[in-house]
Amino acid sequence: MRRCLVLAEQGRGKVSPNPMVGAVLVRDGLVLGEGWHDVFGGAHAERMLFDQLGDVGPLSDCILYVSLEPCSHFGKTPPCANLIVERGVGTVVVGVLDPNPKVSGNGVSLLREAGIDVVVGVLEDECRRLNWSFWVNQRLGRTAVLAKWAETWDGFIGSGTSERVKISGAEAGAWVMTMRKGMDGIVVGVNTWNLDRPQLNVRGVDRANGVWKQPVRIILDGHGRGVYQPEEESGDLGPLWVVDGHRDMADLLRWLYAEKGLGVVMVEGGAQVLSALFEAGTVDQVHVLRNKNRVLGEGVRSPKLSAGMELRWLEDLGDDEHGYWERELL
Repeated sequence: MRRCLVLAEQGRGKVSPNPMVGAVLVRDGLVLGEGWHDVFGGAHAERMLFDQLGDVGPLSDCILYVSLEPCSHFGKTPPCANLIVERGVGTVVVGVLDPNPKVSGNGVSLLREAGIDVVVGVLEDECRRLNWSFWVNQRLGRTAVLAKWAETWDGFIGSGTSERVKISGAEAGAWVMTMRKGMDGIVVGVNTWNLDRPQLNVRGVDRANGVWKQPVRIILDGHGRGVYQPEEESGDLGPLWVVDGHRDMADLLRWLYAEKGLGVVMVEGGAQVLSALFEAGTVDQVHVLRNKNRVLGEGVRSPKLSAGMELRWLEDLGDDEHGYWERELL
């Protein structure tokens, strides 16, 4: 099962921004095939595995490990549970059931009714966290939120004046672009937009390394105070949405998910927007890039994490210390 987790995360770094699934087919301890869900709308992990599987004979003596319950309904792809039955796999080990209450357990039931031995709940927490944004979508009915900011070593995210302050180093900047690639949208408040004129798009990432599109750039601008230049509204940078930022944050996220179809967004500032999301209890992951060589002494303080955010790890990214927190998934 740990091999499934590795497959699902491959090429994504320590934390996958998108819901991903891994699958491994084993006979007598020998791996016969592997698959993973690489892109939304693309082949699921099980189908990828079987499409690439050579002639290995009947599969009744094989064990198929999957990090998420095989789907049993027609969506963007055909149901994987039916495919497993057709291929005659003898045993299936499922990391965690699908969180969608309309689907959960149906795939397992279909497999068992076909005479397949099924084991459920192996490395369940790890598999759930791998699909964190999908979990938020299904259980809470809203867009998942990844909060990210850069801060100085003494805990400031800006000068508090019209002066722009560059904080993160090159390695941290490259990491941000990799994470943006997996986001449906990038969110900032109107103050950050007017002051920093951020591009909020993906730059310097080779499209040949995967299928992706520019995220939606979302500006929270409740009173129309933003200054928007024609070149900034270019579709080449990704769609630009100006949204009322004074509405209830939980309601805004439900709207972005139900009406706009955004599964996960990265919120990059400013302090007021981030604090409002923390106060509403709607931040699911936090990434802080703390520059070890930069000190301001005064300015705009970093947001305070809400209760329940658990530090998972710290790592060095060149000149920055990268901290990652997450809250418990339902």
